[in-house]
Parts: sequence; C-alpha cells; structure tokens
Amino acid sequence: MPNSDIRLKKTMIVILGVITAFAPLSIDLYLPALPQLSNELGISSMLAQQSLSLFFVGLATGQLFYGPLADRYGRRAPLTAGILLYLSATVVCALAPNIETLLIGRLLQGFGAAAGPVIARAIVRDIYSGRRAAQVMSFVILVMAAAPLVAPILGGWITTLLGWRANFWVLGAFGVMCLLLVMYSIPETHPQHARPISALRYLFSGYLPVITDTASLPLLGAGGMAFAALFAYVAGSPFVYTEVFGVSETAFGYFFGLNVIGLVLGNLLNSQLVMHYGARRLMQFGISILATGSICMLILVLNGVTSQWIITPFLFISLGTVGVIAANTVSSLLNRHPQNAGAASALFGVSQFGLGALSALIIGLLPFEPLLAMAVVMTGSGLLAVFSMLQLKR
Repeated sequence: MPNSDIRLKKTMIVILGVITAFAPLSIDLYLPALPQLSNELGISSMLAQQSLSLFFVGLATGQLFYGPLADRYGRRAPLTAGILLYLSATVVCALAPNIETLLIGRLLQGFGAAAGPVIARAIVRDIYSGRRAAQVMSFVILVMAAAPLVAPILGGWITTLLGWRANFWVLGAFGVMCLLLVMYSIPETHPQHARPISALRYLFSGYLPVITDTASLPLLGAGGMAFAALFAYVAGSPFVYTEVFGVSETAFGYFFGLNVIGLVLGNLLNSQLVMHYGARRLMQFGISILATGSICMLILVLNGVTSQWIITPFLFISLGTVGVIAANTVSSLLNRHPQNAGAASALFGVSQFGLGALSALIIGLLPFEPLLAMAVVMTGSGLLAVFSMLQLKR
C-alpha cells in the first residue's frame, strides 16, 4: 500500500526532479564540449561519443544494484552513497589527462548517477499509486526536463569561455547541492518493517516477479525503446547540428533546448490528461506519434533534405512523446509490483539506459553520415516501441 502518512509537497516533487536530473544534466551539459574535447585530446568523434556510451552503461548497470539495495536498506542511504560516488568520478573526469582516464571516470560517474532516477521513482511509488502516481511521475519528469532545456546552452557558453573541463566542475557543484538536499530534505519513505531480511538473497530474487510477469516485459520494452530514440538524438545531434547543419556550438545549445521544449510540453500534456484518459491510452498515443514522426524524418533525409529548419520540427514532435511514454510505462510497471518497487524501477532504468547506450553505440558505428545515422536509429527505435505496445495488447 502507498504510504498514507506522507504526501509529496510541491517542493519535494521539485527535489525529486532535481535528483532525477543527474543523468540528463551529466549528458547534456557535456554535449557541446564533444567537438572541442575530440580536438584537444586528438581523438576521433566516434571515440568521443563512447564517453556517452560508457556513461549510459554505468547508468544501466548501477540501477541493478541501487534498486534492490533501496528496497533492503531504505531510500536515503543508497541515494547518498550514489551521490558520493558521482562526486568522486566527476573530479576524475575534470582532471583526466587522456581519453582512457576520462572513459573510466564517465563509467563510474554513470554508476553513481544511477541512484537518482531509480530511487526517486521508488519514492513516488511509496506514496502514490494508480493514475495519481502517473501524474506525479509526469511532474517529476517535467522538473527533470529543465536540465536538458538549459544544460546545452549553458554547456556551450562554458565550453566557449572556459573549456570542456569546466563543465565537469559545474557538475560537481550540482552534485554537492543534491547531496545537501538528500541529507536535509528527503524523508525515509520505505519503513523498516516493509524491507526484506536478506540483502544478498534479495539482490537476485527481487527481480524474478518482474521479469516473469508477461505484462511487464512489453512495458520495459516500450519505455526502453522510447529512450533509445531519445539517446540516438542525444548522441548524434552535436555532430548533426555542427557538422551537417553548420551551426556553432552555442547555437547548437539553443536548438537542443528548443527540441527539449517538446519533451516539456509532452509531460505537461500528460499530467493534465492522464487522470481522465489513463496511462495505457496515453502511452499508446505517444508511441504512435514517436514512430510516425521518426519515419517522416527518415523519408526526408533519404530524399536529400539537410536543413535544420525542416528536420528540427520532426525532432520536436518525436522527442515530445518520450516523456509521455516514460511516465506512463514506469507508473504502470510500478503499480504491478508495489512490493518490489525498487527492483521494478531498477529494471526500468536498465531498459532505459541499456538501450540508450546501445543506441549511442550504433550511432557511432553506422557507416552513414551523422544525420542519416540518427534518423535510422530513431526510426528503428520507434518501430520496436510499436512492436512492444502490440505485445502488451495481446
């Protein structure tokens, strides 16, 4: 049962959104620095993109641990440990003398950042259920979406004025702020009596009810493929906008922020409609729009369209559905597993960032120019999300 003694105030929802923003801020503040980083370290753009892929790998694998640990030891202790690891890894990245050290730092940074989203989702499920949980999740994602809205613009200016390393010092300051918020503002929402006895046993067994549930796997697939489309854009857009469209690093930040406005508007729309239409119907609507928008963009690219003024509206529409899909798939998943909310949230995070890492990796490996590679991966992700949705309807 949801915790009836605690209700999330608006300030608490904002704090959970800020904690969830670890991942997008660590990605998007860093994006405008990729071309400069490539030049300074003397590496290829493909190798620079692997710093994104390894961050995604850290995010995905980290959630496998934080979810069950949050169910066993409560929400606050694992969240604090994750932030401390994030801070340490961020310092390593800022001082990295070569690409090898940077890649290790990004992997560990992702592992630490994984604590934020998985535990924030579990806290929401501790307190709410049903359509109200989906609505609150939309508000959390809405706050989180402010990070990719402003981070590329800020990152572009920081990179231009202070160099790419300064972005990591800013991330470190953000980590310190989040640590203080957790220490002084986040209550424990998972009481002792609701926790399993054996941490080691639960680390493995807590996932079984989720992965053996036939309705959970399509939800994981649909949510994961939506994020695969998002991260195809995240990994490809710096090179698409600067190399194909020919815009500056600073201008790229504004274009990136414009597309994120679509994500924000999608979450606003979802928070208003979910109480009336339900999570499942809105999830189906979002997946349909994602697939349609991505296919239209791919057709344009295959016909030689390389204008940012034509491609950007289709990115805006497609990315606007990601928050709708994510909020409704994760709330539906957690509602099916209230006793294993941490484990279910962790598996959702693995699906998100594991498929996101794969998506970013494929972008770098495809023998296409950046715009075509991004369009192909986004379209494939949208179609696989449709396939997952159809499995859910059976």
